[in-house]
Amino acid sequence: MYMGSLDVEFVRQVEQADNFQQALDLLADATQRLGFTQALYGYIPTIPRKRDGTWYPLKLNVRNFPSGWVAGWEPFTEIDPYYRACFSGTGLIEWSDVQRSEQITPVQRRAFEYLGDFGLSCGITVPVHLPFGRFAVMSAIADRSCRNWHAVRNEARDPLFWMMHAFTKVIFDRGFESQIDVANPVSLTNREQECMRWAACGKTSTEIGIIIGRSPETVRLHIKNSIAKLNAHNRAQAVANAVELGLI
Repeated sequence: MYMGSLDVEFVRQVEQADNFQQALDLLADATQRLGFTQALYGYIPTIPRKRDGTWYPLKLNVRNFPSGWVAGWEPFTEIDPYYRACFSGTGLIEWSDVQRSEQITPVQRRAFEYLGDFGLSCGITVPVHLPFGRFAVMSAIADRSCRNWHAVRNEARDPLFWMMHAFTKVIFDRGFESQIDVANPVSLTNREQECMRWAACGKTSTEIGIIIGRSPETVRLHIKNSIAKLNAHNRAQAVANAVELGLI
């Protein structure tokens, strides 16, 4: 395994970070020392692919990205070609390989073009497939100001792979997981979550009402709202979807 002086110091600094944002700053600084100009980190706390075959959007936590970039990226959060490529293997993903793929759709080509308009066409992505289907990813990018991309790419492969895995381990060991900005396709209120948790235990609306001190009608309303938010057809499917999303 690659182990350089840069990495030992990097891990030490991340271990001393007060929160995820500070840790991400350190990650960006470390990738800059390798010759990159931008960095991003994404995390999905559930299985990224839904049962109907579609994908949950990937929220990107970025550093040093061009101003105004994020608003235009919204349509691509579910079809991001580099995000999708992470599930064809577990190794490093070179953006140039993805760009040449014959499997890329027209809308994904537009994602390449959008990034290219900001000079963001050269990069390396490192996926980490975590227990229980969770997923984390880092990308190190070199914009137009990088004049020696091929040298940067060749020398940074091993350090980036090691850095991403070490970084992810530290932030999860430190309990920073909940601080990572993630896409939330569904948001339940505290009361809705409470009712769904008891429903997952097999309790009826009447039983849940007794437990939480509310009428059965109020419980049914919370569960009805949860079913709609979770795009489910019934209570059982809503429970399954809530579990899949990590909401209960």
